[in-house]
Amino acid sequence: METINQEAYWREKIAESRTSPLTMRDWCAAQDITLGRMKYWIRKLGVSTRRKRVTAAPETMSPTWVTLQPTEPPQPSNDTVLVVRIGAVAVDVRPGFDAALLAQVVRALEASD
Repeated sequence: METINQEAYWREKIAESRTSPLTMRDWCAAQDITLGRMKYWIRKLGVSTRRKRVTAAPETMSPTWVTLQPTEPPQPSNDTVLVVRIGAVAVDVRPGFDAALLAQVVRALEASD
């Protein structure tokens, strides 16, 4: 058998074994192929012997409905701090801050740069 024909033959046999539900050992025994010869060709051809996971076809799958319970987003605690850095100055901003005062502080710090 020519090398190209041998390679094609063994690629086909390896592909057949991968689609079989049998283990490689059982498949080889059923095909009257020695396990050693099969492994030799797998290594020689660099073929992966990993079988693809069989999943259900989309038409056989049915949707599963779940009930979601909305929850309130967590409220910031008094120890939550936002640090605003402008140049070398850091300003701690806590929940309930005065937005107008913060804006004035930011403008003043930006003007001093």
